Amino acid sequence: MCMCLMLLVALASSAQRQQITDRLNKSGQVTVDAPKELTKRNNGDIGKQQQTTVKDKKDKKKAEPKVEEEKLNELDDDNAKNDEDKKKEEDKDKKKKEEVTPKKPKRNHTSQQTIENRGVGYRIQAYTDNNPRTAKGAAQKRARDIAMKFPQYRSYITYKAPSWRLRIGDFKTQREAQAALHRIKSVYPNFAREMVIVRDRINIWSND
Repeated sequence: MCMCLMLLVALASSAQRQQITDRLNKSGQVTVDAPKELTKRNNGDIGKQQQTTVKDKKDKKKAEPKVEEEKLNELDDDNAKNDEDKKKEEDKDKKKKEEVTPKKPKRNHTSQQTIENRGVGYRIQAYTDNNPRTAKGAAQKRARDIAMKFPQYRSYITYKAPSWRLRIGDFKTQREAQAALHRIKSVYPNFAREMVIVRDRINIWSND
């Protein structure tokens, strides 16, 4: 029995070698078929590798829009920050200009206004002197200087022997006169000591 089996195996091996020899003689190449289990396993590995590659590509495509979106968000944040910083700088510059530049008067008096009445009120005495040679000219010069900075206040130059004097404004209340005095002193500190508030008869103008 064992001899029969060995004989069969020998015959099968001889037949396989003969087939290989015939193939080699015909084409010059020998193709040996791989076992079926190995073929299945290789095909399975290739399939898995292809699936993994496709999955990686999909994940990469999904990740790319997220990266682009993050970059755009970062760019938007940077632009917003730059705009905010620029606005702060503009506000600072505007504030500095407002502090340096004196505020313009709300309304200047015009020749069209007329005196409606006269009454008791307050004025700022800005100059007084009794020098007959220089007092009048000095009073006129000071009136022009104050009118350049504060055209909303009228100037009154009067002579009451022996002095010339300059008085500013027609203020109905002492509080209004005090506020105007503070503004004029801040611009003309050199003769601030000469300025005082006095009670006087004032003109009440139309549209005041």
